Amino acid sequence: MKCRLFKLSLFFIFFVTITQGIYAQRLDSLLNRLDSVYPQEKIYVHFDRAYYNAGETIWFKAYLTSANMPSSISKTMYAELVDAKGRILQRKIMPIIHSGAFSNFDVPDSAGNSLLYIRAYTAWMLNFDSTLLYVKPIRIINPKSLIKKNVVVPSYSLHFFPEGGDLVLGVNSRVAFKANDQNGIPVDIKGEVVNDKDEKVTTFLSTHDGMGYFSLTPKPLVKYKAIWKDKKGATCETVLPDAKQESVVLSVTNNANNISYTLTRPDSASVDFTSYYVIAQMQQQLIYSARINMTRKTVVTATIPADSLPDGIAQVTVFNAAQIPVAERIVFINHGNYYFITDLHDVEKNISKRGYNSLQIDVGGTLLSNLSISVTDDNLNPSESDQQENIFSQLLLTSDLKGKVYNPAYYFSSDEDSLKQQLDLVMMTNGWRRFKWEDLLADKWPQINHQSEQSLLLRGKIYGLSQNSLAGKELTAIIKTKTGGSEILTIPINRDGVFKTDGVSFFDTARVYYQFNNDKDKTLTARASFSFDNTYLKAPFKSLFTSNYLIIEPDSNTVRRNKMAATLQRQGIIENNKKAKLLSEVVVNARIRTLREKMDDQYTSGFFSGGDGQTFINDNNDFSKSGIDILTYLQGKVAGLQVSTVGDGSISWRGSNTSIFVNEMNADINQLKSISLNDIAMIKVFRPPFLGDFSSSALSGTSGAGGAIAIYTKNGSDLTSSAKGLDFALINGYSAIKQFYSPDYSIDSLSKANDYRATLYWNPFLLMDKNIRRITIPFYNSDECKKIRVIIEGINEVGQLTREEKIFQ
Repeated sequence: MKCRLFKLSLFFIFFVTITQGIYAQRLDSLLNRLDSVYPQEKIYVHFDRAYYNAGETIWFKAYLTSANMPSSISKTMYAELVDAKGRILQRKIMPIIHSGAFSNFDVPDSAGNSLLYIRAYTAWMLNFDSTLLYVKPIRIINPKSLIKKNVVVPSYSLHFFPEGGDLVLGVNSRVAFKANDQNGIPVDIKGEVVNDKDEKVTTFLSTHDGMGYFSLTPKPLVKYKAIWKDKKGATCETVLPDAKQESVVLSVTNNANNISYTLTRPDSASVDFTSYYVIAQMQQQLIYSARINMTRKTVVTATIPADSLPDGIAQVTVFNAAQIPVAERIVFINHGNYYFITDLHDVEKNISKRGYNSLQIDVGGTLLSNLSISVTDDNLNPSESDQQENIFSQLLLTSDLKGKVYNPAYYFSSDEDSLKQQLDLVMMTNGWRRFKWEDLLADKWPQINHQSEQSLLLRGKIYGLSQNSLAGKELTAIIKTKTGGSEILTIPINRDGVFKTDGVSFFDTARVYYQFNNDKDKTLTARASFSFDNTYLKAPFKSLFTSNYLIIEPDSNTVRRNKMAATLQRQGIIENNKKAKLLSEVVVNARIRTLREKMDDQYTSGFFSGGDGQTFINDNNDFSKSGIDILTYLQGKVAGLQVSTVGDGSISWRGSNTSIFVNEMNADINQLKSISLNDIAMIKVFRPPFLGDFSSSALSGTSGAGGAIAIYTKNGSDLTSSAKGLDFALINGYSAIKQFYSPDYSIDSLSKANDYRATLYWNPFLLMDKNIRRITIPFYNSDECKKIRVIIEGINEVGQLTREEKIFQ
């Protein structure tokens, strides 16, 4: 009999071991599938400032990551300006280049609501929980009227979070708590925990932003509640969650180089609660797994090595023998590897009225870095306004958590141990939200309704012709942009009439001229009907934003100063308009626009407008006098640009091939030889790196390494004749880019217009690499600014983030 029992015991141990091994493989397989098939994207948006007046422009730069690395999933991003009722007021479609996209919103003059929202997302993000989309409340200071606020009676709440998830009878557990008001603002409290006989069990006191913890060992058949006083001094009661009779308590200590965890079970437990499987994951990657046998032990402590882990949130989950998740805890790993340093200092500082200033930005190393910079009047955009969120807190912390985190940027303000302990309180009082283990174990996977978007895909369908008529046919399409850019495409047609082609990118709108290939008399073209479209999301969805986001309220001084600045600015415009109407002869006290600026406005768009480089204008046929072709003309004219006319010819910069564009369409060097210098209106040479390349190399992240050359023919003359007599359709491209205006008072020194700008300078794309490690930023002060506030944020090619803020006064 004993022998038989011994064999059965051995069989049970063997069966459990094999089962746990298979289960471990399954969990690892689930994570692998989640990571490979359902990767997640995160967005952070850098705004030029926190508050805006009606009629002003909101400038923004969005950063996109996946698994804390630059995302390669999507190449198109959407941003929407939404009111409090969920109505979309404006919508922007932007190309994503080197993990960044930028645009702007113009706040309507009629913005009667004092609160708007900006929502940013990719099509791929719509396949997952909508709470993962980036949403930011924007406070609008309306100068026309003082918005009356409803008097809200303050209310306070207290929430308890047993470590690991549950209280367990007879097992000591840490219980974290968080107290806040109706707006999510933390409230410091103190109180005591009593049993159902009103006997004091323990006391508690918040230690940071309304958070803290205490220890409790629940007893059978006993209920517990907390008695505490709110901010008004009123006595409140909050019931603690009931304790489970059978489970496990997970306790975690986050040290510098390891995560120490302890599992504690009751003295008596069923088979399902005497064996556990512990796993840890970061960004859907398995980082630790262990089988814990607690048949003879009630307490087990183990360590997860963390010295080689990346910075970010790790999720520790405990499964029982029945393969059910029974405890969970998140911890923040911080080795200080998540950031890189930007060195910002002033080269020339002048706080006087319209004084000239120059800033210098240095980045060490050789990695490609994508930065954005905002320079603002600190009186109109005080520092306190941006302490709620920054690029560190959004991408590393709050984007992975459920619930509100008050002032998340604070937890990245230093490396002090006390701050890390306070951040652990945030981990104990907030839950993980990227996925649920229960769904994965039940094979409930996200439904993919939206594929990841790359560059613009031109598509359409032909009606009115049979499949036999369409067999083997091709469509000739000529795309002409507003600025004269042109490109000829040959597009295959399916037997069902559907056609599509990718790699077509442009801003604003374009005309597509079309006909069947080799259809000289347009006989077949005339019999058919054509529809053209692009792949951008066409149906924006409605969503209400009421209580899920902390609202940053400006102080009364900020409101007053912003209203005054906006009023004075408007008065200046009105006065100038009145004077212009009264004068019989208009005298313009402004500089005359140069020919280069006029040509730039006439011919360029998107990333090709403005820019850092050299411009050559064909004035009085100077091109034809200077060289026999484009390559010969450019030789020796741009420092660093290597132009060779040997063989087929070549153009490079710093060892990388230079991108070539004709009327803002990708071209190769052979096309340059067929263009007469007499037909060229302008040539622009952009220093590397160049952002406007949407070719296949752009999608791989290697675009623009050798700069770019953009050739503009006179009014697009190379393709004008080809499009005559053809039908056309109008299609939309990326949203038009608005250039930030920064006055140059060395030229406009006589300007009388009031200058009360809140944003003195804004540049959403500063690219730095091994060859460009220093950038100088020149700008002029306004009429009233006495303190200049500068914020730089960005990301490099390995996913490290940066942020620097300085005040110059």
